[in-house]
Amino acid sequence: MSKAFDYYVKTKKENEKLSQDLKKNISQISYLRLAAFVIGLFVSVYTYAIEQQVISAVVTLLWIGLFIYLVKLHDKAIQRKNFTDALVKINERAIDRIEDNWNKFQDNGEEFGQEEHPYSGDLDIVGHNSLFQWINSSATYFGRLRLKDYLLKPLKSKDQIKERQEAVKELAKEIEIRQRVNAEAMLISGQSTNPEDLIKWAERPQKEGGSLAEKLITNLLTLAFFTIIFLAIFTETVTYKAFLAVTALNLAVLYLGNKKGGPILDTIHQYKTGIRTYENIIRAIEEGNFSSQSLKKIQRKLYTKENKKASELISELKAISNLISDRRNMAYIIINIAFMWDFRCITMLSKWKSKNGKYLKSWLEVIGEFEALSSFANIAFENESWCFPDLHEEGMILKAENLGHPLLGQRRVCNNITIKDKGSVLLITGSNMSGKSTFLRTVGINLVMSYCGAPVCASSFTASIMNVYSCMRVSDNLEKSISSFYAEILRIKMIVNASKGNNKIFFLLDEIFKGTNSIDRHLGASMLIKQLSKSGASGMVSTHDLELGDLEKEMAKLSNYHFQEHYENGDLRFDYKLRRGISTTRNAMHIIKMAGIEVE
Repeated sequence: MSKAFDYYVKTKKENEKLSQDLKKNISQISYLRLAAFVIGLFVSVYTYAIEQQVISAVVTLLWIGLFIYLVKLHDKAIQRKNFTDALVKINERAIDRIEDNWNKFQDNGEEFGQEEHPYSGDLDIVGHNSLFQWINSSATYFGRLRLKDYLLKPLKSKDQIKERQEAVKELAKEIEIRQRVNAEAMLISGQSTNPEDLIKWAERPQKEGGSLAEKLITNLLTLAFFTIIFLAIFTETVTYKAFLAVTALNLAVLYLGNKKGGPILDTIHQYKTGIRTYENIIRAIEEGNFSSQSLKKIQRKLYTKENKKASELISELKAISNLISDRRNMAYIIINIAFMWDFRCITMLSKWKSKNGKYLKSWLEVIGEFEALSSFANIAFENESWCFPDLHEEGMILKAENLGHPLLGQRRVCNNITIKDKGSVLLITGSNMSGKSTFLRTVGINLVMSYCGAPVCASSFTASIMNVYSCMRVSDNLEKSISSFYAEILRIKMIVNASKGNNKIFFLLDEIFKGTNSIDRHLGASMLIKQLSKSGASGMVSTHDLELGDLEKEMAKLSNYHFQEHYENGDLRFDYKLRRGISTTRNAMHIIKMAGIEVE
């Protein structure tokens, strides 16, 4: 296996052991916490009962302090264990990807499918058994969105692609920071990962609290509450009715303020774990010692106009969120009544938002961008024999050696391909199951990856920057009353229209016009190939129609290639190697016999 595989196995084992140690540590802290509570409470009650009030008060303060310390220690241990468990999962997934078990990954980006997209459905970019499912390591909302955009909206500029390539190359060497960010992000992947409500709050222009009147009322009501408590304890001049009156007043004011402030506090509490995670991820990115321009740009986005670090400002928001507990919790209710806590938290949140709210979305988008680049970097790290393509804005060329389909793993068979100029067409013939469609998808998916700034599955790869269009996997649409043949016509119309401008179209056509009779299929395919080539579009066409191979005599820019099969002891075998010329073999009758159909 590869160095990457060895690293993943080693890291997985180390973190599994660490997780077990942390589990024991958490259990020990739990017992200590329980003992501190029981023993401390007993001593406090006993010393008070024997009229040692001073000792009782001191003991109470000590055991409560110890208990709070152990609670925090317990929480930190749990957080560390969760982080460690996430690292175990990350390395398990990486091992599965290398061993071709990635199709069990749950996140396949199916919701990103676009029926009208030029190539997504045909090339398996998103959805089941897709490039997204194989490549994605993003766990945050914006990370998944950014990776989707990378795959479905390729870059058009050589300089932009080159810049992203440099970032991916650099991140490929930074495995620890990639896994650190990924592990942190996984801690919130199962929760409300869409931070829409948090961003809406941060970008909402109106001020939500902290006015002079609110501060005055908050402080006066708090003072009144504790004055009543003090007088009741030390002077015994205050009745319980006065205490109830002040409590009722505080509750009434809190109730009135809840309409405006309640949803805000609930939102911040909902994203409490997420805010802590965002801080940790942003700090990890800030601490990276990067040299590529793209990663440096990402880091610069994590500074405000006042040159303050995003991690420090998110930390301030985290500190406020830590003050907000479940507002239905009895302890929180008591604190709320005594200190008018909701109002104080709203004031702090309003102050933070007025200074930093406008930056929050861009910070989260930076996390997403880093995650998307890390997804590509993982692939570069795991496939050292793959190359980063050499891309050109001029011409329409494609030359690749040992080109394979990235998703086929150990079943992959590689081939070479050369397309020299605009208008060039490769006509691929071959019998059933020989590899024609897979080869078209191989070329298409590697072109897409090259324009994303990712490595490609080839030993060398040179290409012009072109717009990829495909017509390979069409089906009927009962809801729209569209037959499969008409759906194919609509798809081809899209490609023809795109080729009419100076759009540098690279097309992939698989068994076109198969929904009609053989005469019309042949004529239609011939006319389409000629028209696309004449318009300057280049591409590949797979077909069973061997007569289309005669176009090579008419079209100087059309070249025939084929796949073939052979038989071993009566069994059908394929080598999936691309050969020059037109196919001369057939296997349909053999396959029909295999299906149990009697052939006369």
